[in-house]
Amino acid sequence: MRKQIICALAILTVALMARTAYIVHAQTATAAELRMQLAGKYDIVPLQQGIALVPKAANPRVRMVQVVNGAVTVDGDTLTAAQLRDRLGADAATIVQLTYLSAAEQRQLAAPEGATAAQPAPGATPAPTTTPAPAPVPETPSRSVNRSGDIVRIGGGAVNVAENERVEGDVNAIGGPVTIDGEVTGDVVSVVGGLTLGPHAVVRGDVTAVGGPFKRDPQAQVFGKVNEVGIGANGQTIPPYRINPRDILFGTFASRVGTLATTIARLLMFMLFLLIVTAVGQRPVQQIAARIAAEPLRAGLVGLLAEILFVPVLVLTIIGLVISIIGIPLLILVPFGIVLVGVVMLVGFTGAAHIAGGWVLDRFGRTERNPYLVVATGLIVIAGVTLLGRLFALAVGGFGAPLYVAGYLIEYLAWTVGFGAAILAWLQTRRAPAAPGVPATPVTGEA
Repeated sequence: MRKQIICALAILTVALMARTAYIVHAQTATAAELRMQLAGKYDIVPLQQGIALVPKAANPRVRMVQVVNGAVTVDGDTLTAAQLRDRLGADAATIVQLTYLSAAEQRQLAAPEGATAAQPAPGATPAPTTTPAPAPVPETPSRSVNRSGDIVRIGGGAVNVAENERVEGDVNAIGGPVTIDGEVTGDVVSVVGGLTLGPHAVVRGDVTAVGGPFKRDPQAQVFGKVNEVGIGANGQTIPPYRINPRDILFGTFASRVGTLATTIARLLMFMLFLLIVTAVGQRPVQQIAARIAAEPLRAGLVGLLAEILFVPVLVLTIIGLVISIIGIPLLILVPFGIVLVGVVMLVGFTGAAHIAGGWVLDRFGRTERNPYLVVATGLIVIAGVTLLGRLFALAVGGFGAPLYVAGYLIEYLAWTVGFGAAILAWLQTRRAPAAPGVPATPVTGEA
């Protein structure tokens, strides 16, 4: 039994040693094998205490990998295994195997091809060999000025990081241009100001440009993500970029056509409403028109006062209903009250259009009084200045503004006077005395 246990332990020890040897052999490929794997992608440069790998193809994330004293650094930064895999991808495992090579094997790896194949014959004096000059390695410009902390600029000030500067933090600017030609260890964010990365720029975080031009030199290095958010055409429609004074003053032709179409649609909609009001309530419309003709100034003042007091009265009414317990259910009537006020204003405006249309027809000698024709004519008269202003603006742009602004004032005056006249007509109806009754005939009896 004892011998069997000893034999089992011996077999297990041999198996573990074989497994370990296999793993070590798998992880420590020869210098020739590693050279074959790396030579296609990297220039291998000998260093005093190791080797350097320079990518043959331009790579903004990796400019140089150094393997020195068993440590791997990328662009001067020592990375974890996860970060190394993220930066180097599939080459990370191969480059890590370089750390298992001895100094002599690393020099052999960096030697030119064929240098190791020509071995001297036994007894022969080896010919002196010359070490080839190492390939040039791109270097980061020296940063003589260090700026610690974040840089934040709001309100149009320019942010410049010169070639000899290194910012230990983030760079954030809103409303002003940002120019980076040095090194920023954090993120760079530019909002509505423009961002420029010069040929010596190194940004180790993310770069974000919002609402402004983004210019990046091909030599600029960004190790994080690049996010560009444009607003409008080419992302340059926010001031101060590409402001077209002609568009500001005149507007685009499409916008002017759209505004004219909107004005026409609005007038047609009100035309329909006024005809409906005339059909349903012709008598109230005539009474309001009579009040406007009799007291236009008073009607205008009453309408203006009602417009000013409408919101405060509405707010106080809602507060009063909320405070009183029995008034809470009545809050459901508030929307109906607002709609009622709108209907009263519409009826009042119909009365204003009625009197305006009648005045115009009288000037043209039209004696018929078709109520629909009168109201339609009045609406065209009231809104005619606005419509002419929009037509004029279609041709000359912003120079038509005084005309259609005057038209809007005329429309507002008609709405206000009509609203006041509707209130006065309602009050007059409420104060009208009842028709006197017929006196009763006394009954007399004969004795």
